[in-house]
Amino acid sequence: MIAYRRLFILIIACICCGTLAQASDRKKKDKAETKVADWGMVEPDAMPHHAIASQMPSSPSPTLLPEMRTRRSFNPTHREGIDVSHYQGRIDWQRVASEGNVSYAYIKCSEGATIQDEYYRTNIENARRAGLNVGAYHFYRPASSPNDQLNNMTRIALKRDFDLVPIIDIEHRGNESHGRFIANLRQFIEAVARHYNCRPMLYTGQNFYNKYLVGEFDDYLWMIAKYKDGPPELSDGMDYAFWQFTSKARVPGISGNVDRSCLMSGHKLDDIAM
Repeated sequence: MIAYRRLFILIIACICCGTLAQASDRKKKDKAETKVADWGMVEPDAMPHHAIASQMPSSPSPTLLPEMRTRRSFNPTHREGIDVSHYQGRIDWQRVASEGNVSYAYIKCSEGATIQDEYYRTNIENARRAGLNVGAYHFYRPASSPNDQLNNMTRIALKRDFDLVPIIDIEHRGNESHGRFIANLRQFIEAVARHYNCRPMLYTGQNFYNKYLVGEFDDYLWMIAKYKDGPPELSDGMDYAFWQFTSKARVPGISGNVDRSCLMSGHKLDDIAM
């Protein structure tokens, strides 16, 4: 009898030890899974750490996305606006909207065939959430093919992001002949127009326009940059819609200098509505 009792106790002890071991294993697994869940996804190799740090806290929740796609009425309070890129770093868009005396913001999305601005998504969503009218701009590189540039731009800049038509920033002539430069640029502009179902606005400086673009694309709206001695003077007398009058504006909510522009007389934000 005593032998049977000892055998029974031994069996119970083994079962208890196995149960405790399984419980310990489950606890370790739960702890490991909790650590993975807290850490989140593996950090992408291609994205700089400071870009991740700046974007993750301000990413919109899924419930906000439908609201952001809704067409809104324009805020015409001010006739001035800004354009920004990753060079401005983190921006306090609520301060920009409430204290900056601007109604619109253009945000860099892409450049050439491969570059995508790391702050684009954060900037466009937070600027729009703050109540500003927003658009995106692509920096055109003549050395890259129009198709490659279109693919690069459209991968990051979605039509639902915008209140305002996109801008194509034209500042470089490249090494091609003038005819090839204009032909490729026209191909890109027309492809952007087809993709977004609207004519983009074109941007350049006064001197670049007068040297390379006179008489071209006169059926598009233009933003012209000139930073001193009054408004731009174009040799063909073209009526431009916006004047970028400084690259050194100071705006509450933005560290450092920023480009600032204004609507010209006879034009309104509705002219560039999506």
